[in-house]
Amino acid sequence: MAYTKAPAISTNSSERIDFVYNSQARSADTPEVDSRFLNVMVENLPSPIGQNSRAVIKSRPGMSSLYTLSGGIGRALYYWVFSNVSYIVAVCGDKVSINGTILQTLTTTTGAVGFVEHVDDLGVVTLFMCDGDKGYVFTNPTLAPTLITDVNFPSPHVPMPIFMDGYIFVAKSNSQDIYNSELNVPTSWTQTGSPMYISAEMYPDTVQGLAKNNNYIYAIGRGSIEYFYDSANAVGSPLAREASAVLQFGTIAPRTIIQTSKEVILVGETGNAGHTVWTIDGFKEKEISTSAIRSILLKEGTLLPEAVGSVVRVSSQKLYILKLTTRTLVYSFDTELWSEWASGTDNNSNFFGTLLCDGPGGAALALLSSGVTVAEMNEDTFLDVDQAIYCQVVTPKYDFGTINRKTMSRLALVGDVPDSTGVDNTFTIYWTDDDYKTWSAGRSLTFNYDFPVISQLGNFRRRAFKIVYNAPHLVRLDEIEVDINKGSS
Repeated sequence: MAYTKAPAISTNSSERIDFVYNSQARSADTPEVDSRFLNVMVENLPSPIGQNSRAVIKSRPGMSSLYTLSGGIGRALYYWVFSNVSYIVAVCGDKVSINGTILQTLTTTTGAVGFVEHVDDLGVVTLFMCDGDKGYVFTNPTLAPTLITDVNFPSPHVPMPIFMDGYIFVAKSNSQDIYNSELNVPTSWTQTGSPMYISAEMYPDTVQGLAKNNNYIYAIGRGSIEYFYDSANAVGSPLAREASAVLQFGTIAPRTIIQTSKEVILVGETGNAGHTVWTIDGFKEKEISTSAIRSILLKEGTLLPEAVGSVVRVSSQKLYILKLTTRTLVYSFDTELWSEWASGTDNNSNFFGTLLCDGPGGAALALLSSGVTVAEMNEDTFLDVDQAIYCQVVTPKYDFGTINRKTMSRLALVGDVPDSTGVDNTFTIYWTDDDYKTWSAGRSLTFNYDFPVISQLGNFRRRAFKIVYNAPHLVRLDEIEVDINKGSS
């Protein structure tokens, strides 16, 4: 009887590598270890009939300059719609500008400046502004504001005003006191000859900032958050404390406190001096930072109080932008993923947008760090004020289900080129086989409709990839496809 040898089982296969991972950097000092998104966003695309939806990454929108300002460092940016007309209010140094025209010179030159709109019983809208020293009321965007001269207006104060039920509320600096204006009169802060205020006294920490959510005012201290509601008191402060509700964390970074229509967001400090990013909706808090983000916040150390937060809509996603001293962290409420934004031709320069806010037509507005330029971020711009955007994706390590030594014979990028210019876009691909200690030489891949590939990628046990792109065109990537032979040892 003839002997027949059974054929060997093939270990060749094509594998897909997903990009969609949260940042997993094991150290704040090593951003390119484990996984990273730099200047890219994750977008969930609706699925055709019979197919699953897919998540893709794309380069973030760029910014174009609207106008330049004078005065010094940027302190505030606010988008005001008055009588159905759009106005951009910016504060740089001691100068307050509306649509690029200076309307007011302040007595202060540094520090945060806060805005809130006031609506009286007749529906008359005014814009309240405070700079830590004085308060101002804009009755018209084309006229200089009215200075509040009431001796009972709190000064110095925390420049984070709140409007609720016809009142303006402002916290006095280095105190537990929350002052309020007279009902429907934001320029008056005196009642029967006395100031109107209430104290946040449940915990012995001073008020770092105020926020409003679900008709409650949050008095945010360093180690606690107290809740106040309108009790309709006829004399003194209209507020009363919600004694049954308190959160036992606060913040040392008051400019990270952002109030949205749904929640309050802040970098919170817990009792053990740890720092994390929280959202608060009503009486319920939720941590949204990862271990990697907590590590970055810890590394800020004594500089963390200078952090600045913003919330904007970019590419139809609601984003929390957290500007630190050397890095800018970005959280998407839609995908629940963190990424980073940077400016310049490499990954070493911080994002130069310091303050951001929503603007007209769904475009985000940014006040650049120099304080001299107001820029607009939208989908049709692929440069940051004429500068290329450096995009980088670092993946986790992949072993494809086995620690056997494997051979990779082919790599292709899977995605599409939605840019109407029709220009082919070149990516540079790197890989590491030694836990991110060293990287291969870069291999170029010109991305077009033919899905070109690179080949002969050598042997490995576990491999991670880095993809770099800095052309002024929009791209979307689905996955990496590789051909591997998994071997046997």
